[in-house]
Amino acid sequence: MTDAGAASADIPPHVVETVKRCIVESLAVEPDAVALGSRLIDDLGADSLDFVDIVFMVDHELHIRARESEFNFITRLDFSSPEVMKEGFLTEPVVTRLETWLPALAAVEDKKRVTPRQLFSLITVEAICIVAARRLAAPGAAPPGGGT
Repeated sequence: MTDAGAASADIPPHVVETVKRCIVESLAVEPDAVALGSRLIDDLGADSLDFVDIVFMVDHELHIRARESEFNFITRLDFSSPEVMKEGFLTEPVVTRLETWLPALAAVEDKKRVTPRQLFSLITVEAICIVAARRLAAPGAAPPGGGT
């Protein structure tokens, strides 16, 4: 079993269903088109505004603050910083941090040559589910029923 498979097993079914529903609504795609491995940009046609919309919808539906988690890290990366970029590629510490919630990074052959464009193309439905599940499991998170 791959790390991605292990991550999928830890995602509660209601999180997967909620994330998929938000993606279907935001992108106006058929539900059958949305699988855990579907990439938001490359497979489902999302853009950066769609991504923000999906994260806000997931926040609202699950009563969490996913936008203040790993997604905040990726959207605030300073690609002009030497800690983030070296010779046009993401640095190893950045890639290592991203690997914990971007299962598609496991398929990248050379992790020392990941570009920002490639990074954004690796955001999958599963990645959003992982972040949402982690936020739900965090201390002080809303109960699974979404109560306040």
